[in-house]
Amino acid sequence: MRVMKVKIWNEQGFTFLESIFQLMIFILFANISLLLIFWFREIITLEKMTEEVNWELFIYDLNQYNERTLTGKLNSSTSLQLELIDEADRYFIFDRSEFHIRKRSNLGGNEILLPYVDLWSLTVDGNELLVKVVMRDGTRRERRLVMPLADE
Repeated sequence: MRVMKVKIWNEQGFTFLESIFQLMIFILFANISLLLIFWFREIITLEKMTEEVNWELFIYDLNQYNERTLTGKLNSSTSLQLELIDEADRYFIFDRSEFHIRKRSNLGGNEILLPYVDLWSLTVDGNELLVKVVMRDGTRRERRLVMPLADE
């Protein structure tokens, strides 16, 4: 008799309570997955904003050095040298090191100005400097700056 009751119990299928429990678990996983999708979208948006802010800060830094520059010259298509007017007779070289654009000083020290750069090139047209950058995600950016470049 006991074997028969167990067999009947197994053939009855899911009870209503078990079905409700499984539905609640499914809804919980669906909500968690939606939250993760929105969270990842926000992270991607934040990363794009960070790259945009880094680019604008890089251009701002170049303009700040440009305001205090006495002369400048283009060493190569990827290296810019600016001599500053101050008591220390400093000059700075802006070039690409691995995946970053950095600022080097003749008094020592390196500072990363723009991270995650695949390519950058500098071209001169009169006293205008055209800065072209390809970021790690393939985004191309360029900006024209008026610089006190010495005639070559």
